[in-house]
Amino acid sequence: MSINTAKPKHQRNSYGKPPSVFRKTFLPLLVIIVGMLVMLYPVYASQWNNFQQHKISQRYQEDIQQADPHKLSEAVEKAREYNKQHTNGPILDPWLARVNEDNTEYRDYLAQLSGQSAMSIVSIPSIESQLPVYHGTTDEVLQKGLGHLYGSALPVGGKGFHSVITGHTGLSNATLFDNLIDVKKGDAIYVSTFGEKLKYQVVDTEVVLPDQIDGLKAKPGQDLLTLVTCTPYGVNTHRLLVHAKRVPLDPSDEEAFSNKGWKIQPWMWGLMALALAIITILVWWIRREKRKVKSLESK
Repeated sequence: MSINTAKPKHQRNSYGKPPSVFRKTFLPLLVIIVGMLVMLYPVYASQWNNFQQHKISQRYQEDIQQADPHKLSEAVEKAREYNKQHTNGPILDPWLARVNEDNTEYRDYLAQLSGQSAMSIVSIPSIESQLPVYHGTTDEVLQKGLGHLYGSALPVGGKGFHSVITGHTGLSNATLFDNLIDVKKGDAIYVSTFGEKLKYQVVDTEVVLPDQIDGLKAKPGQDLLTLVTCTPYGVNTHRLLVHAKRVPLDPSDEEAFSNKGWKIQPWMWGLMALALAIITILVWWIRREKRKVKSLESK
């Protein structure tokens, strides 16, 4: 007598019925969906914050267009006078040094170019970036946008002045200055401050230690702007400085101040492509399980 030891191709439950597709796929499906949500959260968080920064930049420009031109001009002139009276302000690393925000001088600084949703807007067409600039470089400021370095000149231009704008690189929930490393010599940087529109051209980039601040000091007769962020990505032991010099505005430059949105990072495309691949495999697997159950039910 021979005994058949082969296992049945399809396992049936105690009632002789094949298990449903739902029961077989629910737990794996749940685990995969939760995993995908966790994986895609940085993309969602970054895009949401990028959208918020886009809205603030847009609102800032709309508010400036609707504001009293005389009051805007007064604010800019007041900022220029402030710069003349504070040529020897402290230049400190924005991530390692903190300024006492309760002192009179800092409160006077906060009163300059105030009353709008931001101090200024910085546009860098070469990396598709347009971000709001706020007073100071506190953690709160640098989490939501760019920060003007207290001690440097307010961003209203002028020979003999040097404005410094700082921003994070490597945040999991915002792009900010992630692409600043791609800015090259000759690229244009545009600044819009209370209706005053300025154009700067990148003349040099350098990587320095946090305490090397000579590149942030003003130079006689030159109108300078420097953008600062941490580097290398995720390590942050050094500072990337992008130095730019004031150049004349052309009529064609007006388009650079328009708010066109933001750039989707390569790593975001990678995660979304991976998620799409997982969804495709998941759909294929569920359909295969359905075919198995239908085949078993037909027997």
